Amino acid sequence: MALLSKMAPAAACACRSFLLKPSTSLIPAIRSSHAAVFRKRPGQLIVNRIKDVCHFYFIGIGFLPVLFCLAYNHIVYGTCELKDYPTEGNPPHHWQFERTPIRQWWAKWFGVSDVEHHERNLAYYEKQGILARWRQIEQRVKHLEGERWDYKGWSYQPVSSTWVDYGRWHALRMRDQYEQHGHYAQ
Repeated sequence: MALLSKMAPAAACACRSFLLKPSTSLIPAIRSSHAAVFRKRPGQLIVNRIKDVCHFYFIGIGFLPVLFCLAYNHIVYGTCELKDYPTEGNPPHHWQFERTPIRQWWAKWFGVSDVEHHERNLAYYEKQGILARWRQIEQRVKHLEGERWDYKGWSYQPVSSTWVDYGRWHALRMRDQYEQHGHYAQ
């Protein structure tokens, strides 16, 4: 009995390999269709929503209306005409010298006149000149300090008598007061 129980697994393997051999004929595929219909992939709801919103606000509300406005303005008004500088009446504004009505509107509300631009440049270059002069003086002082083995000195400031009296009062208060945080009657 013990011998049969030891030989049973080996006999079962031999029978299985011999008897259960697959036939040489081709087995037709059970499913001859395309790939899986529903593939797992990350969600795209938020990405598509962001693309839709950007397309709506930038293209639908921003770019196309401005393009239509510019095309209408160019077709209806065209370019501005060059006229002589008026000798009587009010002098023209800086924005009236622009080529198109759109540029005139932009220069009127957001632009800077040539005079103002020139004044801003003058103020900027004046400030830069002052700062350059200060840097030049500071460089000269540092050079002389290094050359003479000198150091930065401060001038004497006279002391007011009220500050001397206040210092004396504070010293006496600290001397007579036992604890710094205490408030004792004097």
